[in-house]
Amino acid sequence: MLKAVLYARCSTEEEKQKNALEHQVEEARAEVRKNGWLLVDEYVELKSGTTTQKRSQYNRLFGDLLTDKFDVIVIKSQDRLMRNTKDWYIFVDRLSSSGKKLFIYMESKFYTPDDALITGIKAILAEEYSRELSKKINNAHQRRQAQGGNVILTSNAYGYRKKPDKSIEIVEDEARVKRRMYELCAAGYGCRSIANILKNEGIANRKGNPFSDADILRMIRNPLNKGTVVMRREHFDFATKRIIKIPEDQQFIYPNKVPAIVSEELWNMANAQISGRSIHKKSGDDKDSSIGKNPGVSMLSGKIYCGLCGVPYYRRVRHRYKDGVKIYEWKCRRYLEDGRSAGSKMRPQLRKIPAEHVQGCDNIHLDETRFIKLLEKVCASRYITNKDTIIRKTVKILKLALQQSDRDQELKALESRAEKLKQRLSVLTDKLLDGVISDALYQEKKDAMEKDLASVRENIRQIQAQTANERHIQERIAQIESQLNNGSLIEQATVAQMLQEIERIYVYPGYMEIAFDISKMLDLGSSAGYGEDHQNENVLRVDYGNAFDYYGQKAEKRELILQMMKKQPEITAKGIAKALGMSLSGANYCIRALKKEGKIYFNGKGGKGQWVVNEV
Repeated sequence: MLKAVLYARCSTEEEKQKNALEHQVEEARAEVRKNGWLLVDEYVELKSGTTTQKRSQYNRLFGDLLTDKFDVIVIKSQDRLMRNTKDWYIFVDRLSSSGKKLFIYMESKFYTPDDALITGIKAILAEEYSRELSKKINNAHQRRQAQGGNVILTSNAYGYRKKPDKSIEIVEDEARVKRRMYELCAAGYGCRSIANILKNEGIANRKGNPFSDADILRMIRNPLNKGTVVMRREHFDFATKRIIKIPEDQQFIYPNKVPAIVSEELWNMANAQISGRSIHKKSGDDKDSSIGKNPGVSMLSGKIYCGLCGVPYYRRVRHRYKDGVKIYEWKCRRYLEDGRSAGSKMRPQLRKIPAEHVQGCDNIHLDETRFIKLLEKVCASRYITNKDTIIRKTVKILKLALQQSDRDQELKALESRAEKLKQRLSVLTDKLLDGVISDALYQEKKDAMEKDLASVRENIRQIQAQTANERHIQERIAQIESQLNNGSLIEQATVAQMLQEIERIYVYPGYMEIAFDISKMLDLGSSAGYGEDHQNENVLRVDYGNAFDYYGQKAEKRELILQMMKKQPEITAKGIAKALGMSLSGANYCIRALKKEGKIYFNGKGGKGQWVVNEV
């Protein structure tokens, strides 16, 4: 008996297409039963799209083609699978090489290699159809927006709902929550404080979850709440498959288009508070210019998860007090939202409005620099990297690339500059002959241009002379080679490569578990996911003790001081600092803390005496 799977997808994401998708699945199941095949899986795509990039079920099917899971794929028609010519040929190539069959039940036939030409033409036609359809839909939307047509609300437009006649009405219970957000914001509370106030009052969103600070910021910034509708904010570009932001001067703004939840005065006051805080943070130097921004450009983004509560770690930046140097840290999202757990020994996170009845997170923070160094050690133990060979090949490529490129580019720029100056001198002479400018002005401009031209020609002469001398290039390559040998660029590149094979990194106070995606390691495409049970053979455990535990390090250091005082009761703070490699002020701080905890006291006066350790 042949093993079969089905793939189904709707053409749009509209609500009315959900029933069509259910019918499509039932039809495919019926075809499987009709042919006497065994149905082993279903790939049902809830997301529309002309490409395969964001279609998780298609990508899962594409990966499973390389397994022995099934023999036949059942689809309704070719365009249900995709409407992109390139993706179609990639799919059929893997289909053929893996020995699988594709059954199209609308045509009651299997795809065969003889169908390559006709199916290729169909794929091209389907892509062109999608292109034209996208163009028509975009044009229709733009006409509707330009004419101030009906307002289209998303399903999560909190505080509003659309009536059967397409008019918009206010949901009063939700509107009261929104007004409270605006009032609190106008009174000077930040979005996080507002979130905690609402959480303490038991107010939740439509799904029953607490409002996040990001939710609140988005709502307060939305002019819809004062009755103003902004249309054509963004546009889907079919060629690039991207959402493009439309400049404000090309958007359509319609005041009083929908009922207002808050007055324009209250809306302006709340938004002025938010804008004022943003300006205040960014005023002066650029130390805080990164506050509130998380572009997700770090190679660790989306990889680190809290082992205690399962939520992601977020990247945050702070500035070292003594010199203002930026320090990047990764922190548990639950800690950022709710602080430390109640009754934790660690100092709880200070908040203007503490969240009540909320269990925070006591997991460690990760210093990014030290964490990457730790990953470099993991790479060194897991991968065999011939650093000398990599450097030798890199230097060889650099020698070929740097022989002429830098000088040639600079020389071309200077020659272009010289040509422009000669043209400007010619134009200047024409203006003098035509009586447009006076003799005095001509002479002044001419002298300045000739001086500039002489300087450019001298630079050209110097570069041409340098072309015959390769010494400076060799020195530059030598510097790069030295940086590769003595720095950690190779190690960082190895870490970046390893992270491509990592599904998640689960962080615990004393160790981490690195979960590798075996399909990515073997270049088999995406796997089905890394589920809750991550105790499997693809997980590597790395112990780091108190390396990232600030409080643990402090406790460990104080315990060392206690042991030193037991052995040498007469030891001084200076002696402790020297023995532990810490500052004198740091040693004195630890001694004061131990005194305050009642663990030690000094038996003597005037600096003479000895330490007594209380046995607890």
